[in-house]
Amino acid sequence: MGLVQSVCGAVGAEALGHCQIHEHIFVRWTPMAVQNPALKLDCFEASLRELKSYRASGGTSLVDAQPVAAGRDVSALERLSRESGVLIVGSTGYHLLGFYPQDCWIHALDGEELYALYRSEVEKGMLPWTEDGAQRPPRAGGIRAGMMKAAIPSEGPVGRYRVLLRAAARAAADTGTPLMLHTESGRHAGEALKLCFDAGLRPEKTVVCHVDRQAADFTPHDRIASSGVYLDYDTVGRFRYHSDEAEIALLRHMVEQGYGGRLLLSLDTTAARLKAYGGTIGLTYLLHEFLPLLRRSGFSEEETACFNRGNCQRLFSG
Repeated sequence: MGLVQSVCGAVGAEALGHCQIHEHIFVRWTPMAVQNPALKLDCFEASLRELKSYRASGGTSLVDAQPVAAGRDVSALERLSRESGVLIVGSTGYHLLGFYPQDCWIHALDGEELYALYRSEVEKGMLPWTEDGAQRPPRAGGIRAGMMKAAIPSEGPVGRYRVLLRAAARAAADTGTPLMLHTESGRHAGEALKLCFDAGLRPEKTVVCHVDRQAADFTPHDRIASSGVYLDYDTVGRFRYHSDEAEIALLRHMVEQGYGGRLLLSLDTTAARLKAYGGTIGLTYLLHEFLPLLRRSGFSEEETACFNRGNCQRLFSG
């Protein structure tokens, strides 16, 4: 089985154990926090308490999905991983443009420079966090990224997003790194995936996120899954979108359609949902609440084990 690059070094994919593929555990200030303060997670002690609770409940690993220059603090992630015992996979790539200050250095990079940056963060090391977002950090440390993050807005991969996505997809393809694609409820995922595949990215190394923010219409889920990618259902416990019962109905449909081997579960956490920050459900929600609810609803142990164990291992090692 293949290796996974964590912030504390490479490990075998089997070491992931229970893995939540799309979380946020420590994020510095970004402009998006002005609109939503819950997007800032910069209390080390609170993040550590959350991770220790997750570890004690059976959580083994997670991916922190905050990319370069968008509030990611690699040094904090490494220390949190070592002190909590939770394997943390760091991310490179890019987020929605609202996460970057207007004078951020990232805006000046063309497609080739973005590709070189993302590839370097996977192969050599991720750039450190600096308070001055206008200046590119002068050096990279030895902590390498293990996930490529990409994002498309509701209008799809247009304008600057097309440049960013192609650079991220090329870098992921050339390094063998999984790519996590943020979407707005799956809209324009087909266009984005075509661009990624044209850049050389394989479907089995691709994860499409947030499609389950809309759980009533199964059609877009079937269409995206038929391309061979993984779907990360990360709206569990986010009741402003829908109930957990609606999520379970969606999961049952997808398993019945033969897509159970390509489904992942996570929580896409913010301060509003992490208990150590005064939030509601905590990183342990899948372990304590949702996975037991799935089993009570008729899902087998084998099926539920795939969502956070076997499928995550195949994503990284495939």
